[in-house]
Amino acid sequence: MSLPETRPQPALRPWPFVRLVAHRGGGTLGPENTLEGYRQGLRHGYRAIETDVMLTKDGVPVMMHDEKFGRVIRGDARSVPEVTAEELLEMDAGGWLSPFWYGVSAPLLTTALRWCRRNRVWMNLEIKPARGHASETGRIAAETVARGYEDVVRAGGDAPEGIVPEAPLLSSYSREALAAARLAAPDLPRALLVDDVPADWREACAELGCVSLNIDYRTATPEFVSAVHAAGLWVFAYTPNDPDEVAALLRMGVDALCTDRIDRIAPVF
Repeated sequence: MSLPETRPQPALRPWPFVRLVAHRGGGTLGPENTLEGYRQGLRHGYRAIETDVMLTKDGVPVMMHDEKFGRVIRGDARSVPEVTAEELLEMDAGGWLSPFWYGVSAPLLTTALRWCRRNRVWMNLEIKPARGHASETGRIAAETVARGYEDVVRAGGDAPEGIVPEAPLLSSYSREALAAARLAAPDLPRALLVDDVPADWREACAELGCVSLNIDYRTATPEFVSAVHAAGLWVFAYTPNDPDEVAALLRMGVDALCTDRIDRIAPVF
């Protein structure tokens, strides 16, 4: 009995975006997820940032990693979904790092998008929903990015062969948020973020139409990277902070990565 014909999979295209990315905008050198942090990344030659978006009480997307205040915004027991965007803009999001940064605020997503476009900085935007707000956050974040890049994004831009390198990559640990983002802005590229790699990563990425699997760099092995590539996906690793670790990841085929140590790791290789 003859075996069914096996059709070879098309070769995975090279990663289309900037490959070395400043984690949360400025790594350890500037207040995270703020324009001052982004500027620190740019001062060190980084033309790409990873940054986080969350919704305020009035449904406005703002740049913030933690739902609960206390680490970045000190002396307040509330959380992002408990305050309005106007209130958040008045809060100090820089003094936690150093008195030098006191008074720096978390910007609106619209402001961050305009800054990135004007400075030609690529953005890996992590959709970071507060509990119970996954779909809403995914939808509003994607709609906001699509409007900000409406002259760039084109039909089929969420597929590897159709990606526009200037377009932001939307990523999230929340599958619900990614699904909502896909419905709201289907032509923006997406990536699934994971800590421990789930057994169904292939199926999840296919279902969400992702082009990349974003992993903890400590889980990367040559075999796993090859398996992800064989599935037609790129591999983005977070957050190696040693130059030797970065070099090893690139040698094993990791396509891109973000780092906190923008002072130790050159943005080119």
